[in-house]
Amino acid sequence: MIKITANQVKELRNITGIGIMECKKALIETKGNIKLAINYIRKYLKIQSVKKSIFVAKEGFIIDLIKDDYGILLEINCQTDFVAKDINLNNFAKDILKYSFKKKITNIIEIKNIFEEKRIQLIGILKENIIINRLSIIKGNFIGKYLHHSKRIGVLVQSNINNLLLIKQIAMHIAVLKPKYISKQDVPEKIIQDEYKLQMEIAKQLNKPFNIIEKIVKGRVDKFINNITLINQKFLFDTNNTVLQFLNKNNIFISKFIRFELGEKLL
Repeated sequence: MIKITANQVKELRNITGIGIMECKKALIETKGNIKLAINYIRKYLKIQSVKKSIFVAKEGFIIDLIKDDYGILLEINCQTDFVAKDINLNNFAKDILKYSFKKKITNIIEIKNIFEEKRIQLIGILKENIIINRLSIIKGNFIGKYLHHSKRIGVLVQSNINNLLLIKQIAMHIAVLKPKYISKQDVPEKIIQDEYKLQMEIAKQLNKPFNIIEKIVKGRVDKFINNITLINQKFLFDTNNTVLQFLNKNNIFISKFIRFELGEKLL
């Protein structure tokens, strides 16, 4: 058997980032040839990644990039909180953000295809399933953000003012209150109609006159719309006012927002 030196193992490990025994095995199989050993590891890790992919990745983190009127929010999933903090995984996510910004690629399928080889290599290093879950962007002036310290919730907000503090308050509100739309005009008509039908069926069971039922249903539907639209919610930092009142007071207009919460849309 060919003798594998500690320096060879160290060199291969520095290149690939995997364990000592796996490096030694690859070098033995390839008779000490570093280049062939790298290819062997890639093939080996490919097999390992298939095995790891059966495990559910419910942990991970949200990460963002804002630069030159361009904001990106990215969710990466893994299996444990420990791996979510790993420097290799975080650098992997940063590489995706940088590439997406540089090439202006917003299609998650395209991003996944481009970074598939690196993802497979990372699975081999970290011994966990890794998922590039979703990516979304905002374009325009004055993009603010809020990223929870746990990195489990991230929000980007695009507005008309260059006041990061006020926009951060709006972003924090969105993080906590979870609106799905900015205003009633943004809510698809089907969602409103479906809620109306649901509330009508519930109200009919009250055995009240139809005009009373209509008032009850209207009130419940209005409440439903207020709960899912940003400007109609009570403002997190001043519950005596709605978000719309806070915005008007500060001459703020919100054009768009993105909210990611870890694991809410696992693929």
